[in-house]
Amino acid sequence: MFTLIPDKRRVHLLSAVATLTVILAGLLLPDAATRPASALAETGPAPADLPYVPGEVLIGWEASSAGFAAAIRPAGLDSDRSSPAWQAAVQTLAAATGLVVLDAQPEYGTARLAVSPGQEAAEITRLTALPWVKYAEPNYIAHATATYPNDPFFSDQWNLRRIGAPEAWDVTTGSYSIVVAVLDSGVDLGHPEFAGRLLAGYDYVNNDNSPQDDFGHGTHVAGILAAAANNATGIAGLAPIVKILPLKVLDAGGSGGYDNIALAIRRAADSAVQVINLSLGGIYDSFTLRDAITYAAGRNVVLVTAAGNCAKSIALCNYQTNPTFYPAAYPEVIAVAASDHYDNWADYSGHKSYVALAAPGGAAADPVWSTLPGSYGFEYGTSMAAPLVSGAAVLALTISPTLTAGQVADALKATADKTGYNLQTSAALDYATGRNDYFGYGRLNVGRLARWVSPASLSAAPTHLAFLASPGSQKTATVTLTNPSGRPVSWQATVIDGATWLSATPAAGTTAYAATGTLTLRIAPAALAPGFYDGIVRVQYSGAASGGFNVYVRLQVTDAVHFNYAPLFPIRDLRADWIDPLAGGSPLNLTDNSQRQVSLPFPFYFYGQTYESLWVTDDGLAFFGQGGAGAISAVGACLPTAAWPNSAIYALWADWKPALGGQVYVSQPDADRYAVTWYQVQQTPAAAPQSFQIVLFRDGHLALQYLSVPSPPQGTIGLENYDGTYAVQLACGGAGRPVGSGDAVSLRPDLPW
Repeated sequence: MFTLIPDKRRVHLLSAVATLTVILAGLLLPDAATRPASALAETGPAPADLPYVPGEVLIGWEASSAGFAAAIRPAGLDSDRSSPAWQAAVQTLAAATGLVVLDAQPEYGTARLAVSPGQEAAEITRLTALPWVKYAEPNYIAHATATYPNDPFFSDQWNLRRIGAPEAWDVTTGSYSIVVAVLDSGVDLGHPEFAGRLLAGYDYVNNDNSPQDDFGHGTHVAGILAAAANNATGIAGLAPIVKILPLKVLDAGGSGGYDNIALAIRRAADSAVQVINLSLGGIYDSFTLRDAITYAAGRNVVLVTAAGNCAKSIALCNYQTNPTFYPAAYPEVIAVAASDHYDNWADYSGHKSYVALAAPGGAAADPVWSTLPGSYGFEYGTSMAAPLVSGAAVLALTISPTLTAGQVADALKATADKTGYNLQTSAALDYATGRNDYFGYGRLNVGRLARWVSPASLSAAPTHLAFLASPGSQKTATVTLTNPSGRPVSWQATVIDGATWLSATPAAGTTAYAATGTLTLRIAPAALAPGFYDGIVRVQYSGAASGGFNVYVRLQVTDAVHFNYAPLFPIRDLRADWIDPLAGGSPLNLTDNSQRQVSLPFPFYFYGQTYESLWVTDDGLAFFGQGGAGAISAVGACLPTAAWPNSAIYALWADWKPALGGQVYVSQPDADRYAVTWYQVQQTPAAAPQSFQIVLFRDGHLALQYLSVPSPPQGTIGLENYDGTYAVQLACGGAGRPVGSGDAVSLRPDLPW
């Protein structure tokens, strides 16, 4: 988990699974007498990886109980935390518990109390014994969902993580009503990963009704596409509940005639399949094959084909180098090239003008893990890339069943990541025209695709607000605007009632799934007589969707609002524990875009591996593993990124310039901490110097600490795992969590699967 600490009075807990703040207000216990107050109270000291907010407990009490509980629940309590009634209730609660009240909802009989970190269990036991307390428990943490399945080999499926499959599964895992025809060497009909989802197919090679795989290729392809997920067995397919129509068109040697392939395409189209996967092809054009493709396309079937493995001169390609490959070259299909683990172009993958997009296909030294007849195993090629696109098409059709095949193709292209690198030319792939011959429109991103095809809309929270104010005062409240789709909607906010005292800013904006909107409502009752007033803000939106709704505002104006503060509550200091690099630190004297390896005083566990050394760069990041030559590419990019380096800690990743002053230090203030500090560094001569640091702790967690940075900081802050398929990102490009001078962020680098 990681903790963002923006000031001395607030602490926000975020899950390391996603950058979303979610605090769960505990699990209500029906009766403290019949159930232990908390698992924490039973187990004693808190574990290092806390599942709850340290230094806090939650309590609840019954409104109908006698004495104290009745007194602390005044009738008609308004929501203004500065009201005398609320302040009186808080003072009563503090006196009754002997603890600092961090927050309270007396109207509901609940409160959040501060305790000394490590004393949560003891305080829960003490509070539970109080006769008026219904329950006491930790402030448990809820996690933002990113769906990682329990299949034991999922950790080996880098290909699914690279394309954002867990993010797509948050939206859908597909539909049992959708059928994908897999035209290949057959499928292992008895493999448990496909149990209950194999339709009666056909063997066009042997002319029988048993398309059993005797080559292995088709089973491998089918597993990537549709192996069962969350069955605690084997692997997960991208569309794990879709039905498969196995059509065997390749023999035991992996070869097959165009005639059988064409016939199977037509029969599949007549069987009302929605998607056909063709991880096969040849280097010769054919009227027979072309007409079959046209036939299926005319029936609105999504046709996905491999771009071929003929970039090099090999026997299967008649020793031609990068020949035209069929059916990939036909305009009705989605031709899929292959990328490797780190978004490099796989050097066997065909590169042509008809390539629509790329997907992970692996390499000889780093292949793709999937099903094989009776087992599991590795293979690589554009054949492994194509079923990922077929699975993505299934998810898109599940979310939006009315999409045409052409619209599915357009959505796949629109949401692909424009990434990729050609190791042969040592250059990033060029998307100047929107595409290139190696990756087409980019590398598949099924997480973005799922959001893109999700129906767009706009909603607000809250939609009803209440204010208590006196004439001449001003107050504000924030309304969050959200859109479940990746397609943006534009909105306008207009005050249609109460314009003399109510305003809304900004007056317009744009909101998509990854970019929520914020509407600030301000009340200024300068000339209003005491009484109640109602206002309405109308939000109208258009773009990917259109509509509108109202936000209702209730204002009570009084002659004066009296503030009653609870006296002298102690405040816990939660600010950064800055380690002074000038007190015993060693300068690394890094030059521009350079790196240096340092030995760690203790082994450090980072995303599944333990390291004894760390590479430190001048550009605000450090990483484990192997160093490299030259500058780090794409300085300040958002996470995750497959680009080197991985296994990285991004304290504030930007293009710092050592020649402008400042220094990078390493220091060990005690036996349990090791710090890397970027001190007084600058990006431009006119910019103010900035100071920040990474602190590694012997117990396995780390902290990012900021002595002097602008808010928001201009750079990337977060962690990234060993292959750039998973990251925790706090900030990028000025957006994200509001880290500022004096703040600290505590993180624990654990994998979510």
